[in-house]
Amino acid sequence: MPKSSKISIVVESIFCRIEERVNSNGSKQFTDEEILTLHSVFGATLQRAFEILEKYPTLETYSNCNNGRVLVEIKGENDRCYRVFPRINFCPCLAFKHQVIEKKSQLMCKHVLAARIAMILDRIVDHKVTQDQYLMLLRSMFEEQNG
Repeated sequence: MPKSSKISIVVESIFCRIEERVNSNGSKQFTDEEILTLHSVFGATLQRAFEILEKYPTLETYSNCNNGRVLVEIKGENDRCYRVFPRINFCPCLAFKHQVIEKKSQLMCKHVLAARIAMILDRIVDHKVTQDQYLMLLRSMFEEQNG
């Protein structure tokens, strides 16, 4: 198994463990130990993700009524919007392209990490959309990236 796959499995395991604990006791916040664990994995990216969530305490999600697919919308610098999938490590931002894909210096960008944290802590406002609306939002992810 490639090293990156092993790391992804460990990261997912950490998130799942935190999510289970948050759901079981309803605290909706991380313990100090969980923050230290996340910081040991993500470093400065965790701080930048927390800064997004401090500026935007709730994130917008768009879910498809038919099949349960979800997109999370995160505002970046200059109020640019990024849409990411909550459990897929992909973002159309330049940092993801350069730091995650090309340099492999980060595991994920601040937008993907902020989305995952917001989902775990239930800091979202969900909007139900039709299949056509969902597809339009999905297409816009890639049009903004290329345009």
